[in-house]
Amino acid sequence: MKNSVLFSVGVPLPGAGMGNHAYYLVQGLFRHHLLKQALVLQYHDIDDALSEHIRTFYLAERIAYRLTRYIHTDQYVLRDNLFDAWVSRYVKDAAVFYGWTHHALWSLKAAKRQKMMTVLERANSHPLTYSRLLDEEYTRRGIRKAAYHPLILKKHLRELKETDYIAVTSQFTKDSLLEHGIDEQRILLTPLGVNTDYFIPRNMSQGESIFRVVYVGQICVRKGIHYLLEAWDKLQLHNAELLLVGDLVSEMTETVTQVCKKNDSVRVLPHTADPRSLYQAASVCILPTLEDGFGLVVLEAMACGVPVIVTEHTGAKDCVRPECDGFVIPPYDVKSIADMLSYCHTHRSQLQTMGIQARQQAEQFSWTHYQDGIVRQLQQLL
Repeated sequence: MKNSVLFSVGVPLPGAGMGNHAYYLVQGLFRHHLLKQALVLQYHDIDDALSEHIRTFYLAERIAYRLTRYIHTDQYVLRDNLFDAWVSRYVKDAAVFYGWTHHALWSLKAAKRQKMMTVLERANSHPLTYSRLLDEEYTRRGIRKAAYHPLILKKHLRELKETDYIAVTSQFTKDSLLEHGIDEQRILLTPLGVNTDYFIPRNMSQGESIFRVVYVGQICVRKGIHYLLEAWDKLQLHNAELLLVGDLVSEMTETVTQVCKKNDSVRVLPHTADPRSLYQAASVCILPTLEDGFGLVVLEAMACGVPVIVTEHTGAKDCVRPECDGFVIPPYDVKSIADMLSYCHTHRSQLQTMGIQARQQAEQFSWTHYQDGIVRQLQQLL
């Protein structure tokens, strides 16, 4: 089985979100001597031994950007399809093709022609579940927008039908696939990991008197930020601060701006590639998401010794032990968010104990554990 996996993902390695996940996956395949080649957009800061197994198509993004001047379609549709077509030329001489949804339909078909076993990573819930959850919310908020470009949705669905196996990182995602009739035997579940050597608790002597709630991630409707802001505005907590860290999406600009103008306890910071110090400064971290296949920020915060509040639509809730190292609440629920934040504000000493337990729990989810789990499942299938 040595050097038997051809890996493909149309993002830079490492990178935010998907790029970080994919990097550790590739690293694990390489460590277990299973990686034949990794086909990616580009890479940086990767050691020489691994980089010898990586081929890039960095022009895909540039070409897609230029084509959108003449072809009226989504830039990401073009980029991902250009990448997919490029990868299909190199699909050969491997036992397994491991790709990512929306980056892999043509390369998947090429792998099938080569009699290769195929695995696709599904980072979010089933495409139809994802569309339903977001489209309903956009309608409620009067936003003229669809969760997916029609061509993206169509491709996602075709890929899931074509592939032999679907890799997921949470029970939330798995349940959504089962809901749409996908055979459980085709679903490979392995929770993500976290770098517990880097994400570490702060020195307790650095504690602050302020109650600080931290959210890290894209500031958008999908992440449920509007529900969080409504809850926070109602609470008017004493000596408290809400910190939103991430890229502000246009659909949320007006809402966030209005709240910040009338409530100076809300601060917005731009996306950062290194949120460790922000986690360490938090009393509690929150992810009020409406849909999230995992939500790696949850494990990162827990590794920093911070308890978390997540919704039932957060994949990483699998890692949270309710009322031990965090809390799980319903999505869309302003009252539940407000009640939980109020409870945390009142029970600061309990948060310290929960933070210690959160760190202990995060230590059970290392990247090595994730890598070994993926490799073990592939070995069982071959």
